Amino acid sequence: MQFNAVVESNTAAVELYRRLGFTVIGTVPEAFAHPTQSRLGLHVMHRFL
Repeated sequence: MQFNAVVESNTAAVELYRRLGFTVIGTVPEAFAHPTQSRLGLHVMHRFL
């Protein structure tokens, strides 16, 4: 199973997915235009089923 867009600054979501067995397999740099921060990376997260 793969999630294609987990914003790297969303630490709560990243931690939740890690607890569910997902790992970050890559990050697309500056792919998300945050309204108050600079451009942020999007993690691609994967878990074998």
